[in-house]
This record gives sequence, structure tokens and C-alpha cells, in this order.
Amino acid sequence: MKNTSHARAPAVVIGVGNALRGDDGVGLAVAEELAALADSDRHEHLRGDIVEILASDGEPARLLELWRDRRLAIVIDAVVTGTTPGTLHVIDAATETLPRPPRGQSSHHAGLAEAVTLGRTLGRMPDALTVAGVEPGDMTLGRTLSPAVLAAVSPLALRVSDMIASTMVALLPSTLEESQCT
Repeated sequence: MKNTSHARAPAVVIGVGNALRGDDGVGLAVAEELAALADSDRHEHLRGDIVEILASDGEPARLLELWRDRRLAIVIDAVVTGTTPGTLHVIDAATETLPRPPRGQSSHHAGLAEAVTLGRTLGRMPDALTVAGVEPGDMTLGRTLSPAVLAAVSPLALRVSDMIASTMVALLPSTLEESQCT
């Protein structure tokens, strides 16, 4: 899933989660799906020089490093709000408050909300940060993705791909124009 060039791509997608804890692995599954889409001619905007697709355990200091100096960061994770499992969530972290899961409903000691708070405090935020997630159902250790969450993986990957295309046109029009000419 890593960018093979030495230059840092202007955008990053970070799949967060733990594949050994059921639906908590949804961020990793969506990142893998996006990496597969990047090999398609229909998804030129997912090229490695434009967007880097990475996996993370969600530890706040690591997230700050992964989105350092980026124009756009999209973090994909299980998002606990209490809605029906499999529900898609898209949150603009610049304008909306991130939900904090109740104790015991996340595998992260400190999570994405804490990373955003820390990033704001330290002035280490990307130009644009979006959280794209799926409402989890079962995050039991040793489980795989539940059927409802598994069914949301491809739709969320396509939605994130569309978000990257539209956002990158606004943030970096010359980069995308150059990629279409080559």
C-alpha cells in the first residue's frame, strides 16, 4: 500500500484498525480496496504520486506523522455513533466534532479524536482532514468483519475515491491536469 516514489504524495489515505478485532478492521479493509482500485485506469487520481494509501493502528503520534505536510488526509476507521452497523459516516474534521466511542468499544487507547485534538494543539494538521467510517457491530477479538460491515467496504472505497478526485481537483488542479496528460 505504500507510495514507491521518494517524494511525499500531497494526499494520504490512512486505513486505521485492528484486523483481529472484527469490525474494527474495516479501515484496513477499505484501504486495501482503494489500493486495488489504484491499479485501475478509471482511478488515475489514486496514483502513488498523488495519494499514498497506508495502514495504521491509529496511535495519535503515528497519525500526526502520517498526515504531516499533506494537503489532504482521509482517515478510514470504525466510527461508533450508535447507528445501525454498516452505516457509512463522512465527517469533516475541520468543522465537525469526532465521536468518541464509549469505553471498551475501541481497540485504541487513544484514538482519532485525540489525534485531531493533539494535531490542532501542535499545529500539525493537514490542509483538509476527512474521516470516513463505517458503524461497527462486532469488535470481538478473533472475529472477521460482520456481514453488514463487509457489505459497506466497497461502497465506502468508491466514495473515498470520489472524495479524493473532487478534493484534489480543488486543492491541486495542476497535479491532476498533469496526470491526465501523461
